[in-house]
Amino acid sequence: MNLIGLVQALLINIRLLAGLNDPQYKVTPVGFLQMLLENPVTAKIANAQQIREGQDQDLKIRYMQRGLESEVEDEDNCDTSITATWQESSIGRPLLSKAGIFISDDEMRKYQTEATATIAAGTNIQTPLMVAMYETIMVKANGLIQSINSKLLTAQAAKWGKNVAYGDANAHSLNFGSKLIMNDGLVKLLLDAQANEVNGPLVLAGNGIVNAYQVLQGQKSGLDQYGFGKANFNMYNDIGSVSKWGINHFGAFAQGLVGFVDFNKNVGNYAGEKGGSVFFTLPIPVQLANGTLSTLILDAQLKYQDCPIFNELGVRTADRGWKLILSKSFGLWNAPNDMFAATDRLNGFNGSLHYVGAIGEQTVTVAADATSVFKTKEQA
Repeated sequence: MNLIGLVQALLINIRLLAGLNDPQYKVTPVGFLQMLLENPVTAKIANAQQIREGQDQDLKIRYMQRGLESEVEDEDNCDTSITATWQESSIGRPLLSKAGIFISDDEMRKYQTEATATIAAGTNIQTPLMVAMYETIMVKANGLIQSINSKLLTAQAAKWGKNVAYGDANAHSLNFGSKLIMNDGLVKLLLDAQANEVNGPLVLAGNGIVNAYQVLQGQKSGLDQYGFGKANFNMYNDIGSVSKWGINHFGAFAQGLVGFVDFNKNVGNYAGEKGGSVFFTLPIPVQLANGTLSTLILDAQLKYQDCPIFNELGVRTADRGWKLILSKSFGLWNAPNDMFAATDRLNGFNGSLHYVGAIGEQTVTVAADATSVFKTKEQA
């Protein structure tokens, strides 16, 4: 069989179908993954070239701690106490999500006939069977997206950083009311962002009350009784975070300090026919929450199953055929906790803050150093 021709025909059809901008051919990522895809890492990747070539799957980020007042001298001399010391962080062992599609010999013969005709004619005309195969791939890709998002949520649960407004990395409660006033949880988020020296708006992901608050704010058509309009903020609802982070839990993330990192294994010298398989990459179009389109590149393998397949009852469910195995290697990168020196006021902050949404009113006192302490009426 001309498997390379089959792969080429499949990729041709994928490019055509993705170009149609047809919603049925797009995968929509869920909340946390959507947030990561729409807010990519801004840090410099030290081994980017090796990753593109499939040589390295461990993302490495180089960084330098910011300067401290204690390093500054008040004498005019030639001492150089400050050195250019680079540090490095990595995401560690990559995660993997995989799904398989079985294609019987009879079906593969039909695909092969179509693929051979398509390649020989040098045409980009879509063929019905290849479209059907692509639709099947999209069904499996949706499951892959769910698996990837779930693993990312689990990884994030162990990576919350220190919130300097409180001095720890615990999940702190924020009360959201029915109106935007000074003691609202959203105001507290903004004060916390100032205390943690966050540039740009915090991006939120999670579930529960904070999402309900966003929905409530979206219903405003004008100013409320306090003179406030809609409270616009980026909130990505993710019901999967309930089991991973907790009910009403959400994260507030500094843009560029947390990111989705993906790898491809079947590239360069690792692609092509090897043994009884063909290894290649398969692009699938994903539609983000903001309506824009992106692409996720999956690793794909066509492998021959040379024995019939039986279920647990001994009943043959499929004859000999081919397995199309789709997989994605990826990881979650958070800025390192030692991004700031031990004596820096931001030591322990990594851009990922953990909160729990609640309903009610709060009282507020704001300290002179821009940190803030909110208490419920009962605590006050």
